[in-house]
Amino acid sequence: MKRIIILFALLILSAVNLYSQIGFPSFGLSIPLVGSLPDYKIEKNGGSASRDNYESKSAFEGGALLQFGYSFMLNKNRLYLISLGFDFGYYRDAFAFKNFQNNRKEINVFDSMNIGAYVEGLFYCFTVGFGGGIKVPLGGSFRYENIIELLNYGRLKNKFDDLYIPYIKFTIGLRYDNIYMGSGNSLSFYFNYDFPKVRVRGVEPDKQRLSSIDLGVQIGFHFSFFEMPNPNSDGLL
Repeated sequence: MKRIIILFALLILSAVNLYSQIGFPSFGLSIPLVGSLPDYKIEKNGGSASRDNYESKSAFEGGALLQFGYSFMLNKNRLYLISLGFDFGYYRDAFAFKNFQNNRKEINVFDSMNIGAYVEGLFYCFTVGFGGGIKVPLGGSFRYENIIELLNYGRLKNKFDDLYIPYIKFTIGLRYDNIYMGSGNSLSFYFNYDFPKVRVRGVEPDKQRLSSIDLGVQIGFHFSFFEMPNPNSDGLL
């Protein structure tokens, strides 16, 4: 029995050692801070809606996303990693337009639960990432002039159809890692595209769908459960 326990302990230590050599679990927090450039995708079916009725206006939006992933080391002596993981958190979308019919600026705001996945590469201090997912609005508001009309989920459903926002995103930037603490920070250029899925109700027979290109920066905080490789060790180019 004693030998079995010792053998089992050795197997566990070997598995942990192999696990740490191949890669390690990681988690982090990303904070995108961006400006949106929205668009109405208008499908005319004999109605009166037209692109000439609206002019896109920029609006600020952002979020806070927890990231859970696993990082694979491409070289044990260098900070060359590929990370796969999931995003989960809060995101606020803002679609702003100048409505020439009412001669006012209007902003549709969605407070959403963000669910997504990503792949990210780290090459010494340069990082590049790609991901996508959906944002599910749970509340929001409609803003014009000095008026803010708060909307819960039920009121959003009365105002919009297909109440979810598919998206893709791309990041490229710089990252600094403390190789002894297993933590790091990053600052990246952020690009996001919201697909035109959310449809405005009450404008029949036309179809109006909201889409947006978002540009800005993303601040990242990264943590891992194992010590990072030392970039000053032998073998670094």
